[in-house]
Amino acid sequence: MKLSTTTERLHEKFDLKKTVDILADAGYDAIDFSQCREHVHNEKCDFDYYKEIRKYAESKGVYFNQSHAPFASSYIDEAETAQRFDEIVEAIKKASCLGVENIIVHPCQHLKYDVEGNPEKLFYYNMDFYKRLIPYYEEYGVHIALENMWQRTGFINHSTCSTPEEFVKYLDSLNNECFVACLDIGHATLVRENIGEFAKKLGKYLKCLHVHDVDGTHDSHTLPYYGNANWDKVMKALADCSYEGDLTFEADSFFRELPVELYADSQVFMVKTGRQLISQFEFFKSNK
Repeated sequence: MKLSTTTERLHEKFDLKKTVDILADAGYDAIDFSQCREHVHNEKCDFDYYKEIRKYAESKGVYFNQSHAPFASSYIDEAETAQRFDEIVEAIKKASCLGVENIIVHPCQHLKYDVEGNPEKLFYYNMDFYKRLIPYYEEYGVHIALENMWQRTGFINHSTCSTPEEFVKYLDSLNNECFVACLDIGHATLVRENIGEFAKKLGKYLKCLHVHDVDGTHDSHTLPYYGNANWDKVMKALADCSYEGDLTFEADSFFRELPVELYADSQVFMVKTGRQLISQFEFFKSNK
């Protein structure tokens, strides 16, 4: 299992090469290129630039394993949604230049999920949305990873793909090698889903993770052990279902409030935490 993390908050403060330097020096194996912030997703794809970044990362002993497309994927306003679709296509192009295997593209959830009839409406809306991305997979070779979501609608906060049954329904219905699953540990914790059952039911579709902790109420995106997820159970669940992908942090809120001068040091601690989780995974895997 390789260890990676998102570039999101570091790339807000540093250029991309400096961000690569910090993550490589901290000891990560790979990098998740976040395209969620305006300064990234507003840029048109410059193939030469991103290919240069890919070579630079490889020279530092790391590589780009996954990426995150801009979100939200849809809005009530149709013009805004059309613009976002174009930005997601640009994100796929950039990801391909970096050699990324999977790009996470959030399901559309612009409707309130707890309103009767809306889950069905969102299902059909998402089928159309994702199928329109297939030609870009065929052209650029980057798999599209759906993610389990949540909404602040009530105590349980369910939304698109927030249960394993609905997530699998989406992937089975799309029925194309283009689509895989990213299991967001924090989101699953927020909706009180059993991580082991979730991972087991996703089965062959599960190719990548968003690893972060939450306080049970907010999408905290902090480091494991700083929230209320049970990480022994999480890592055992992943080992039990023979997960073969990477461990990718999406936990930048852990160091958000630090002075920028401490950002690089925070990554060293995050790497140590990631290695601890991976060692748990390997123990459970060898003792199944």
